[in-house]
Amino acid sequence: MKQNPRPPVKSYRALIVGALLIPPNLYWTMLSETVHNLFFFSVFTLFFNVVFTLFVLTLLNALLKRSSPKLAFDSSELLIVYTMLSIATGIFGHDLMLVMVQHLAGFGFASPENEWLVFYGRYVPHWLTVYDERALHGYFHGGESLYTVRNLNAWLIPSVCWGGFLIVLLFVLACINTIIRKQWTENEKLSYPIIQLPLELTGSGAGTLGNRWLWFGFTIAGAISLNRILHAFFPVFPVLRLGYNLTPLFVAKPWNALLPYPAGGLFIEIEPFVVGLSYFLPLSLAFSTWFFLLFSKAELVFRNAVGIWATPGPFRSYATAGAWMVVAIAALWMSRKHLKQVYTTARHQIADDKRGEDPMTYRSALIGMVIGTGALILFLAYIGISLHIAILFLTIYVLYALAIARIRAEVGPPAHDAEFMGPEQLILNALGARRVGQRSIAMFSSIYWMSRAYRSHPVGHQLEGFKIAQTVGASSRKFLTAMMVASVVGTICGFWAFLTAMYRYGAGNVAHNIGGEAFRRLEVWLKMLGSPEPFMLREVGLGAGITILLTALHRRFVGFPFHPVGYAVASGAMIHHLWFSILIAWAIKWSILKFSGIRRYRQLVPFFLGLVLGQVVVGCLGIILRILFLE
Repeated sequence: MKQNPRPPVKSYRALIVGALLIPPNLYWTMLSETVHNLFFFSVFTLFFNVVFTLFVLTLLNALLKRSSPKLAFDSSELLIVYTMLSIATGIFGHDLMLVMVQHLAGFGFASPENEWLVFYGRYVPHWLTVYDERALHGYFHGGESLYTVRNLNAWLIPSVCWGGFLIVLLFVLACINTIIRKQWTENEKLSYPIIQLPLELTGSGAGTLGNRWLWFGFTIAGAISLNRILHAFFPVFPVLRLGYNLTPLFVAKPWNALLPYPAGGLFIEIEPFVVGLSYFLPLSLAFSTWFFLLFSKAELVFRNAVGIWATPGPFRSYATAGAWMVVAIAALWMSRKHLKQVYTTARHQIADDKRGEDPMTYRSALIGMVIGTGALILFLAYIGISLHIAILFLTIYVLYALAIARIRAEVGPPAHDAEFMGPEQLILNALGARRVGQRSIAMFSSIYWMSRAYRSHPVGHQLEGFKIAQTVGASSRKFLTAMMVASVVGTICGFWAFLTAMYRYGAGNVAHNIGGEAFRRLEVWLKMLGSPEPFMLREVGLGAGITILLTALHRRFVGFPFHPVGYAVASGAMIHHLWFSILIAWAIKWSILKFSGIRRYRQLVPFFLGLVLGQVVVGCLGIILRILFLE
């Protein structure tokens, strides 16, 4: 993509605006996702609340350009704000801090019957969790204020410890992204499709905001969202149903393998924003995503029919774990020359960044990665996880993070997640519970927030921030500063937003409470200390083998219909709901390219961007109204 001349960026002004917008965005996310269970902003690759905020800022900035042009923001400043809000929302999102904070209060679920204090309480240091019964009473029942001496004291030390751990983890990921950025962005020229909409909104793209096709798509998606809003407020108002749950139709064996757990069910749903995002997917990826989703359903039915359905473990998640690790390792293998150059540059202190395009020098990135990783490992070892287990856990976790960054940068699917494939799951099944040790197993529940799922993971947003900086000709170092400010402010405000809401509403009264999830899993692990599970290793190997084969064929044969990333993301919980919309986008794109050519495809790009923007803007307005109504 052609770079624009580098404009001056008033980064401090953008930093201030971004930091001020983080608290209301996180509290809004809290009310929508956890308290009222209205909509989950953070389970998609493009966060609805962030795009909506950017849209509002763009409109306000347009007015400012007319009244006071000198005070108006340029596109770089708006994109710094976008990046900061994306990082903060990713940190606070559905599978990170929203899980972390709930499990800090997990002992509130303890009882003489489940014996959690017996099996787990004796292992975890008291400064890592909340034990104060009176503080927990207000947390679970609500009607109190967080801002009392007792409540603040109960949460202060655990929040500082885990918040500091999270900030160091984000810094390590930023160092890794700095190291791989040039290879993926400049050498391989990955497309980063997810950032196309924010670039267009801020006037940094091809100028599609003035295109009538965009507003045509906006009107269609907005009308569908408006219909849903009116039905939510006035149930007698007829709603246009664009989804159907097929799962109840499959109750007899072997078809009952499609029941929701662990198969995920079978849904036909049409979401305009998913159709819009999927229009930008490579045809092979879009086809592979819905094909392998249906293939996995057929595999479930077959296994159930031949009698291996009852084998322990959610096998598709294990296969996905193998696939993700192969995606990461393959990306590293392709980057091997670049990584060697990075090491040489850092070792000899060569001026690797004369133009200031990298977020930091390679030497700083390597030193920061090593020191930060060492600090994370020592912390995990200090709290009770065996040193070799901590190293193994973080190694697998970083591979997952690299896979997420690569998937987003290369193809940008609407969602990426996989449950039940955390590093601790693989470690336990590969080594056996006895070799891992009860203390390490117990402490796995304290880091459950790292591995529950990976829908809102911030690593991809960091890398996309660097790509945005390059695209608009801004300094990546200023974007890195903005990311780290967002990491610190987002972590602090994440604790504030969650705890303020819980002491007001009560964790026991909110719509989405998963605070005891990790402990229920732990209870099974500690009571049933087992041996290594060869079934799991076989499934991981199967997923890895299929991905290696698909990768080789995809790179060797032009037009090969299956994309390895499609197999890697097809088992995610969100894809069970999104696959039909992806199929529709694939069919439309295939038909356009087949019968009308690339020119028509490009002409219709604004229409599909409008589908995304219309559902985001009108949908978010509806969520705001519903929250105000519920309040």
